[in-house]
Amino acid sequence: MNKPDSNDSTLHEQLTDQSKSAMQRYQDLALGSNSLWYLIKFELIMLFASWVPGALGLFLRKLLYPRILGSVGRNVVFGQGVGIRHGEKIHISDNVVVDDQVLLDAKGETNQGIRVGADTILSRSVVLSCKNGDIEIGAKCSLGIGTIVHSTEGCNVVMGDEVLIGAYCYFVGGGGYVSTDLEASFKSQGPDPKGGILIKDNVWFGANVQILDGVTVHGSSIIGASSVLNRDVGEFDIVAGVPAKVLRSRRDGAS
Repeated sequence: MNKPDSNDSTLHEQLTDQSKSAMQRYQDLALGSNSLWYLIKFELIMLFASWVPGALGLFLRKLLYPRILGSVGRNVVFGQGVGIRHGEKIHISDNVVVDDQVLLDAKGETNQGIRVGADTILSRSVVLSCKNGDIEIGAKCSLGIGTIVHSTEGCNVVMGDEVLIGAYCYFVGGGGYVSTDLEASFKSQGPDPKGGILIKDNVWFGANVQILDGVTVHGSSIIGASSVLNRDVGEFDIVAGVPAKVLRSRRDGAS
């Protein structure tokens, strides 16, 4: 069993530490840095660029966001209202599209943060959320509207190349808690990690799919809409249901 002094609880205590000022806790939450210069730079760039519509806004964000992110490749498009947390741990490759209202949250004390591969599209309102975990999205992926990818310490979410994800999917890297002690709170018993989520190349997820911690989805498979994955999916398998079950193999219809 994990102890309640794990980084999950440490992060919670850091963000609610009453000995710190509101400004210090804001820096822990939003910036991951105590640098006054980074604070000023971040605030000014978000104030004058994040909300601006049209071509002017696209130009300002393309010019200014690389100054508050870890790295940004060529020809990256940032939409309006993109949320940025712990920006120095966010790395975006060439030709990525980050649509309106996307949240890029690389929060954590010990993690590496978020990496997005080249030619990937993060559709409107996608959330990439770290809690001392890491998220890695491969090249030429497409994440549908409202999709959430969440990682915690020891439960990273890693996706290969050319992964297609329908709207409102949820990748749950971690998030579970030990529940064996009926007298203790879930928080005091600590998290119960299963090792994260691994998605291989060329997987197609329908809309509203939930992928639970500890699952590996092998390449060239298809996940039916509204399915819940609580076990591994084999290469070329077509699965669906709650929980998802194998319907057939794509090899069965191959010539």
